[in-house]
Amino acid sequence: MEIYLVGGAVRDTLLGIEVKEKDWVVVGSSQAQMIELGYKQVGSDFPVFLHPDSKEEYALARTERKSGLGHKGFSFNTKSNVTLEEDLKRRDLTINAIAQTVDGTFIDPFGGQKDIRNKVLRKVSRAFEEDPLRVLRVARFAAKLKYLDFSIDKNTLGDMKKLSLSGELDTLPKERVWQETFKSLKEKNPEIYFETLIESESFSSIEDIKNIDLAFFKKVCSKIDEPQMRWASLVLNTKYNLEVMNEIFGAPKKIRELARILGELAKFCRSHRNEVKAHEILAIIEKVDGIRRNKRFRKVLKILKASEIFLAVGRDTFPWGSITKKLMTVKVSSNELKDKEIRKDLKLQRLKIIEDQLNKNG
Repeated sequence: MEIYLVGGAVRDTLLGIEVKEKDWVVVGSSQAQMIELGYKQVGSDFPVFLHPDSKEEYALARTERKSGLGHKGFSFNTKSNVTLEEDLKRRDLTINAIAQTVDGTFIDPFGGQKDIRNKVLRKVSRAFEEDPLRVLRVARFAAKLKYLDFSIDKNTLGDMKKLSLSGELDTLPKERVWQETFKSLKEKNPEIYFETLIESESFSSIEDIKNIDLAFFKKVCSKIDEPQMRWASLVLNTKYNLEVMNEIFGAPKKIRELARILGELAKFCRSHRNEVKAHEILAIIEKVDGIRRNKRFRKVLKILKASEIFLAVGRDTFPWGSITKKLMTVKVSSNELKDKEIRKDLKLQRLKIIEDQLNKNG
């Protein structure tokens, strides 16, 4: 039984990037032996185990054979005679197919270290063409390593196009598509993820993806780190319907709602360029639930500021943040009020606050 550090931990060590998690591959063992040693088995597709102390993932060395469509259309062999090189050969990119022994020695049968030096994202073997998910993974690594000047190997990009044209990307579970997309939204250059998908002609709805204003998206992302907010900012690209993108990439309901609220507020800003009245401001704040869901509303304001949409109504004269902060403190002025009287009382107080804030800011 031999154990090797593999994947991202080895790659990031060689790149001088902070290692956030470690994955291990076990050669010459079996499912029964791992359980006997105290490892806890997780995962349903193939045996992966959690270390009893560190909780890091340990996977039996495996080979795989294409047996159906899509990302899960594979049969696996995890017998104890599978070698380390056979396991590494099934991985996506050479920079992810480097192993390291316990004493620190690198095992690199596919030239990953050379590709790191040359800043190239290159497929490991022909097995790359069998898994449509690898188109998204390469796009993600292109976004992750753009700041280090990495680029995609020409032949690898060609295989990505073949996978895209095969239609298999459309068979991927939406949850898996979103997982890769969400990770990409965390990177330094998330616009490169979409740029790569466009270049590789991914998905049957590629025309919708082509309509993203990548320059605008890059600008917004330079000011916002949160991946949920970066995705929501796509609603400000007015050349296409974000709902189509939500469906393609499987965006979760919570993030779709954030984008919807942002779209509502941006639309309001564009339609009130010259003047705005207190009752109009209160109406839109109530429509997007900006008082009760103020934390979400503040996220929307942050995106608007980053995108400079605030200029539509005058950033200095339209104090959304201070208005909602004060509106949250409003309470019924008398315990004697009932039903409609309460609603009227609250409304009058809120309108007075908005009027005062507008006058205060000119």
